[in-house]
Amino acid sequence: MTVSSLLRRVAAGAGAAFFLALGLAGGAHAADTPVGATTLGGKLFLDVSHLNAYRNGQRTATSRNGADLKRFYLDLEHRFSDVWSAHLTTDINWARDSSPTDLWLKHAYLQGAFSKALVLRFGSAPLPWAGFVNQWSGYRYVDKELVTRLKFGASADWGVHALGALGDRGRLQYAASVISGSSFKHPRTGDRPDVEARVAWQPSAHSVLAVGGYDGERALGGGNLPTYHTARRWDAMAAYATQRVRLGAQYFRAVDWNQVRSPRGDCASGWSAWASVVLDPRWAVFARYDRADTSASLDPSRRDHYANLGVAYRVSRQVQLAAVYKRERISHEHLALSSSNELGVYAQIGF
Repeated sequence: MTVSSLLRRVAAGAGAAFFLALGLAGGAHAADTPVGATTLGGKLFLDVSHLNAYRNGQRTATSRNGADLKRFYLDLEHRFSDVWSAHLTTDINWARDSSPTDLWLKHAYLQGAFSKALVLRFGSAPLPWAGFVNQWSGYRYVDKELVTRLKFGASADWGVHALGALGDRGRLQYAASVISGSSFKHPRTGDRPDVEARVAWQPSAHSVLAVGGYDGERALGGGNLPTYHTARRWDAMAAYATQRVRLGAQYFRAVDWNQVRSPRGDCASGWSAWASVVLDPRWAVFARYDRADTSASLDPSRRDHYANLGVAYRVSRQVQLAAVYKRERISHEHLALSSSNELGVYAQIGF
């Protein structure tokens, strides 16, 4: 079972029939795995690209040609009973400009699937927002969604997680996590747990409206350093997806996300819009644009602009390729502080 399958189970617990109809879920639900069975799978995100990066008009050392192993997920699942199962996902990252290779334990949780209305997870599990956006926008192997790309949120964390689907055909979906706040990469605890939550409504099988939020100290409380603020984030998304077309946008606003231990407050906000069209069973085109004010109080003229444009080719169910152009520009008072242009081939390989 792959990482995307784990993420799809978030959706499966919140209305699997709709996501299957959208083509956003292709693997078996946990209930289809025989009791006592153990499954092993994985997924790789690879790229070969040319990157030009500039800071204050000067080309930087991060400009390079070469290959990256952005993600290598190994997934292990064991089914104890009709209700209980255990999930483990390791996350390996090797990039040209990082050494040594990073190895994390991304998912390690015990799951109790009591009904479609209630699934509980104990341990490090997917958080409510990031994976949900990735399911609707697609092309995670090309880049992260807006909030995690800008590091105003994480995709997984340690804690207690609940999710499910309510109402007519499970169209009202919820997810809530009481977590450490430190993310899965650097687990630690603070004075109090953090909370992230999401509520989504699907008016039809192909559309969704979702809102979410985050509240906590990001495990920065305690120790010798005082805390001055609580980190908060508000999220919203509207999306439409069929087997041929995806359209959507998300918005976030974060308050004091990076200022928990600073007496000075700050806030950030941004939006992202995406579109993709499947031209035939193998070929598709996609595009995305992000814009964010990353420090509205301390550096109000600072802006982050990001865009990608690509052509995807589906080699098989397990292998997808995309030729992609990416551009990111961080500006201040209309002057570029840094910018990058990248052209490459990106791949997703599952097994």
